[in-house]
Amino acid sequence: MDVVIVGAGILGLAVAWELGRRGGRSVLVLDRHAPATQATAKAAALLTRARADAATAALVRATYDAVTALEAALGEDLGLRRVGTLHVAASPEKAAALRGLLTDSADPVAWLDGAGAARLVPWLDPAAVTLAAHAPLDAYIDPYRLADAYGRAARRLGVRAPGGVSVRGIRVADGRVLGVDTDGGFIEAPVVVNAAGAWAATLAATAGVGLPQAPVRSQYWITEARPDLFLRDCPITVLPDAGAYARPELGALLFGLRGGASFALDPASLPEDSNGLLLEDSDDGWTTLEAGWPGLARFCPALEQVGLAHYVAGLSTYTLDGRFVLGPVAAVRGLLMATGCCGAGIAASGGIGAAIAALAAGEDSPIDLSGFAPDRHGPVDPFAPALRAACAAARSGKTAG
Repeated sequence: MDVVIVGAGILGLAVAWELGRRGGRSVLVLDRHAPATQATAKAAALLTRARADAATAALVRATYDAVTALEAALGEDLGLRRVGTLHVAASPEKAAALRGLLTDSADPVAWLDGAGAARLVPWLDPAAVTLAAHAPLDAYIDPYRLADAYGRAARRLGVRAPGGVSVRGIRVADGRVLGVDTDGGFIEAPVVVNAAGAWAATLAATAGVGLPQAPVRSQYWITEARPDLFLRDCPITVLPDAGAYARPELGALLFGLRGGASFALDPASLPEDSNGLLLEDSDDGWTTLEAGWPGLARFCPALEQVGLAHYVAGLSTYTLDGRFVLGPVAAVRGLLMATGCCGAGIAASGGIGAAIAALAAGEDSPIDLSGFAPDRHGPVDPFAPALRAACAAARSGKTAG
């Protein structure tokens, strides 16, 4: 086998597809779970293009290109909802940050006051808005559908993804990858891509590599359907003053709250299936909801008129600095990382797939990944409580979509 990819979530499948497009290599995707049934399926999947650094923005832009290419390859519409994003600031501080984020944007941006913002998002209270910016090219997508498209397109190109195979460790000798040990035996491969999501740190540790990330709970809520209040084609709305985001969901409103104290888990104690994990930590998200509700309701008074129909919690992998963990491990030749999603894995999946596939094929990455280097923080203990706490704090402090 030329390349083994560990993890059949959206990042592993995106890498597999890009390798399949290059041809000439045998590629195997291994996962004990069915594809895209862990963190991927529970993502809100906001493909917001405005990002604080150029490299992340490039990764997201490449995802839009990937969707177009997948639709052409599969001959189907993947349901990309091009509703745009409304970035809303309620304070002078956030208004200044918004100007800094979008003033020099390569994409079109319309600057709006409260009345203009409310015309785009009728549930928004215009009195709460100091400044808003509408980025019309943004979209959201069903995350499982996109991941499934990567996987189906990869298999058409000869990538093997048998499913139901547990990888127990990465075998290394003399500073080079030899392959992976599985519950069915050893599989030799000179290149291994670790795209194991919440389990990536534990897997990397078998190769003597410490990753600066931890599994952290992400959560969102969906209201009851009220199409009279929540129009299906409203833009994604990002509300940094409230630590919140929202988007349409079939006549309801899907919204997420960052929370002042995120819940992180010890990667060494994760069960084999996160769907059996009590991610609510016995509070069912109520601590975050109660703390964040007044700030969100300030922008969306309509929330006081509707009930909540669903609560969704899943695992994201957050890092110390809120940036991905991507690229080669300097100390282990042939070992590549595609992890540390920091809540943006769906949005960046196309770019990550293209970049990691290029490296796996012995080529230069089309996108500069130096800021995402796995060893950028130096030696770390991925099982240390202090690291978990720092990663949880990184999630709580996130304000982007």
